[in-house]
Amino acid sequence: MLPNFTQKIIELGGNVRYLQHQAPALNIADLEKKLHHYRQTLQALYDSAAQQKIDLIPYYNALADIEANLKMTQAGFYRGPQLEKVALFIDGANLAALAYDYLNTKLDFAKLLNYFGHNCYILRAFYYAATYPGDDDLKSNIPFLSWLGRNGYQVVTKPLREYADGKQKGNLDIEIAVDMLELAAKVDRVVLFSGDGDFAPLLRKVGSKGVVTQVVSYWGDGRGPTAPELIEAADKFIELQEILPFISKSNQ
Repeated sequence: MLPNFTQKIIELGGNVRYLQHQAPALNIADLEKKLHHYRQTLQALYDSAAQQKIDLIPYYNALADIEANLKMTQAGFYRGPQLEKVALFIDGANLAALAYDYLNTKLDFAKLLNYFGHNCYILRAFYYAATYPGDDDLKSNIPFLSWLGRNGYQVVTKPLREYADGKQKGNLDIEIAVDMLELAAKVDRVVLFSGDGDFAPLLRKVGSKGVVTQVVSYWGDGRGPTAPELIEAADKFIELQEILPFISKSNQ
């Protein structure tokens, strides 16, 4: 039930943010009808949490934001048109290695989406990953990728290829570059989750279009594998280690 609960919060948050964009064009009756519906949905989430003994602490900020946005919309203070439009681009394999291999932690992608969606409108949240061939359930990432697709992410995959020398590769750098360049005209900010220096030219190109560029990775004063040229190419660097309390699994 927990993934379903998370999805409902994500959907409600997106609906409320969209309502803020619509509000100036709505008549009073339609606006009040939508506000009433979303308040009922919000109350149902609280009631569901209580009945199922769901810990609301990881979701409290998201629920509080929804309630605050509803109140501001009802009062006529329309934050919607001023909301920054953001796109997230997650290099799945790279981010997993940064978090697990270097920081010994696993990320909670529901928390991650809520954290980076605070006070902005996430137009797209892409997750890029290679899929493992064969029937080995221990290696398969399909269930995880399916969960992401049901919980606010747009998943982009390609099969992992195994070469004659035994090496396996599933590089999605081109897919990331194409998607980011296509969305550059539609967003105010892009956030890249990767430490790969190959993306430095891409960030410079996107930045030249007037889009704010951010990188989330582990640098750790040089202990991490993040390429310095990637940090230099971005408008802002977010140290992964510093935000782990907000986006990591709590039951590790």
